[in-house]
Order: sequence, then C-alpha cells, then structure tokens
Amino acid sequence: SAALGLSLVRVDGAWETGEGVNRAEAQAIAEAVMRHAKETPGDTLGVAAFSIRQRDAILDAVEKLRRDSPDTEAFFTAHEHEPFFVKNLENVQGDERDAIYISVGYARGADGKVAMRFGPLSTDGGERRLNVLITRAKKRCVVFSGIGADDIDLERAAGRGVAALKTFLRFAAATGDARQ
Repeated sequence: SAALGLSLVRVDGAWETGEGVNRAEAQAIAEAVMRHAKETPGDTLGVAAFSIRQRDAILDAVEKLRRDSPDTEAFFTAHEHEPFFVKNLENVQGDERDAIYISVGYARGADGKVAMRFGPLSTDGGERRLNVLITRAKKRCVVFSGIGADDIDLERAAGRGVAALKTFLRFAAATGDARQ
C-alpha cells in the first residue's frame, strides 16, 4: 500500500549540463511508474517534470520498461478519463490524478555544484506553476529530487518560484524520505 500524502525520494543522480537532463532520476521515476502499474493499478497517475528535456527522458525510460513488462499495459490503457501522463511543468493544468510524481531533475553537475538555474520556476509566475503542480494529487505526491532545500542558494537564484521550491523541498523532506 502506497503511503498517502507528500513524500520525498532522494535520487543520487547528476545533472548533465550539455543535455539538460538527469537520467538517473528519469530512470528512478520510470521504475516507480512501473511499480505503481503493478501494485496500485486502480489509482490514476501523472508525472510532471520541471523541463521538457527531463519530461522526454522520463517518457523514454518508461517506454523501455513498458516493452519489458507487457503485463502492465492494462494500467496504461485504463483510466480513460484520467489517463497516465508525463508532462512538463507548464503543461500541467487541471490534470488531477490519485498520485502525482514530480521530477525536480536538478542535481549537482560533474563539478559537484548546483547550477542555480531553475528554468520555468525562475520566471515570473513560477511559484504559481509549482502551486498548481503540487495541488493536482488527490491521494499522494512523491517528489524525486537530487537536491534538498539546503542546496538552493536564494542569494544566487532569484524568483518566487525558486523560493517556493526551497520551502516545498524542506516540507517534503520533513514528511519523510520514501527512498525506494
């Protein structure tokens, strides 16, 4: 039985600067999606990434795992009114699902530093996008992240969206690490 509420999964991935993706986190989410399909197929599920490239990496990882697990296809074709999705932050609107997985994506680069560039969260209205995202889950919201609140330096990364992410990560961590 999956935990209700908000939880955080810390992923030991790396931010690939040239590609703008965190493949380890995409893989971790794809594996969690497949677990959901097998263990809680009656619950609807949506995945949101903070960038288009991360969304694409997650889609690729899920597709590969689906090919290896034809027994899960019933989940992916069920829920016609609330189908499974993987979307980027800007495209998640009124899409409520029982469970929402969030891919923060950002992590330390090869140099061990966090770049402090947060894409759409850094832009005007970023905090509203984050708010929409975290209120789409009816039962549970699982945040996958390679960084914690303390990794975000608000002196270097401006924007209400980034400040909201820092607060959200702190809150998610306080509710428990769901390391799987």
